[in-house]
Amino acid sequence: MKNIKNRLTLKVFFLIIITDVLESVAELFFKNGATATGMNNIGLHNFLEFTFKILSVPSLWIGILIYAVNFFVWMIILSRIELSVAFPIGSTTYIIVPILSIMFLHEKVFLLRWVGILLIIIGVYFISKSTENEPHKDEP
Repeated sequence: MKNIKNRLTLKVFFLIIITDVLESVAELFFKNGATATGMNNIGLHNFLEFTFKILSVPSLWIGILIYAVNFFVWMIILSRIELSVAFPIGSTTYIIVPILSIMFLHEKVFLLRWVGILLIIIGVYFISKSTENEPHKDEP
């Protein structure tokens, strides 16, 4: 791989946050779409019925469109930083989704889950700091 830099810049960090927000919002649309089918016990016995219902729900298509935009932003990120740095930092979806789920889906998030989210935040911090002392790919 040529010209991929190792350093996590503020611009790349914000692009990663944007992809995480896009992915989180898309997941809300997917959840809304799944709920809109009126089916809550999906299995092999009714998978075909579910498929036809979900394909007619606008929320699904909005979620897919958001994922398509997210894909192109992610490609920009991967052209600028290594995957082993970008992907773990992208774990902020584990923070964003519970917050959006509380706000828009009225889900409850209990203490143990928040402890797990805190550990993810700590891990993202360490990964973002791990690139500071690494040389660029084009440096000896």
